[in-house]
Amino acid sequence: MGKFRKSEELLYWRFFLLLYLAGFAAGILFVNLAWRYRTGDLETLTLFTLQGSGTLRMEGYLWYLTKKRGGTLLVLHALGITVLGKLAIAAGLLWSGFLGGTLAAIAVLQLGAKGLAVLTAAAVPQIFVYLPAGLFYLTAVWRMSARSWAGETLAAGTYRDYLMTSGAGLALIFCGILLECYVNPHVLEAVLGI
Repeated sequence: MGKFRKSEELLYWRFFLLLYLAGFAAGILFVNLAWRYRTGDLETLTLFTLQGSGTLRMEGYLWYLTKKRGGTLLVLHALGITVLGKLAIAAGLLWSGFLGGTLAAIAVLQLGAKGLAVLTAAAVPQIFVYLPAGLFYLTAVWRMSARSWAGETLAAGTYRDYLMTSGAGLALIFCGILLECYVNPHVLEAVLGI
């Protein structure tokens, strides 16, 4: 049973990665096409406005991040008990990949190698929590939604297990939010020299 579950999780994770990478490639393609024809408009998307600002503003940042990250995840959590959970995950991964590809392409086009360094710094250290916690959480939501998709009649224990598993994923993601709020600004300050 353990080997089967592990191989099943790897299949989910590969599928999640493929969806994200498809969106990422579309984002890069979009920026490169848009940059070619509408350079003036993309200059308004100037990245890294932190440069020269002197300090990073921390007031309310934890609440902001919790609302932004947590709100989406709670909606996904609720959709996980319906057939819409799988569709929401697929759409979310494609959209996240698209945004990531767009951001990476703009960073490279505007700042070159320094843009990649800043993007990397913007993801450290929280990516080391977000990635495994996100995979764990998405797998729990996907599995529950797949049971609804298949029309299974679910017992109360199934819902309890879903709440425990996905709740653990949400708790880990909140740990990533804490890192993003309290540790990452110092990493960015060091990289940007502000």
